[in-house]
Amino acid sequence: MTVHRYDPDIWVVTDALTHAECTEFIGHGEATGFEAATVALRSGEQMRTDLRNNDRATVDDDALATELWQRMKPFAPVEIDGFPATRLNPRFRFYRYESGQQFKRHLDGRVYLPTGEVSRVTLLFYLNGGCAGGETVFGDWGFSRGKSLRPEIRITPAVGSALFFTHELWHEGAPVTAGRKYVLRTDVMYAGAPDTR
Repeated sequence: MTVHRYDPDIWVVTDALTHAECTEFIGHGEATGFEAATVALRSGEQMRTDLRNNDRATVDDDALATELWQRMKPFAPVEIDGFPATRLNPRFRFYRYESGQQFKRHLDGRVYLPTGEVSRVTLLFYLNGGCAGGETVFGDWGFSRGKSLRPEIRITPAVGSALFFTHELWHEGAPVTAGRKYVLRTDVMYAGAPDTR
């Protein structure tokens, strides 16, 4: 596994999953059953195909969270704002993007667990490659005199790679223009962080 740091808050770990594991995860997602993904808004979950039109399957798996945490823990921030990392969120979201599907610019919301743990970092595993488009794109999309205030960063899906980024970053899943894209998403949880909702 090799770390490629694109920004203090964006980094990729190559070969985090084997090709066989990726194939198994894709099969697990398909067997679970994909549904049209909703968008989390302040008013609750809503269907907003103008923002997001990909499919999602959700699985709660404590054993998988423990197994992947042991593998990925060395690459996660040990602490954020003085609060230590504890584990991965046991709620896994499989995403499937067909040609023409995307998830427009958004922020990832924090997940609050009954234990008091709160998510601060997104962890995406790319389960396949070979599709056209489908990059994860970061930028603040603020403009001054027609120029972006922050350089755009584009992460191309590669089989088995893991993308870490902090929740506070604006990003998007660019449209897939050919083929199909599969992603497995979870979060890094932190202990004792204040509830700032």
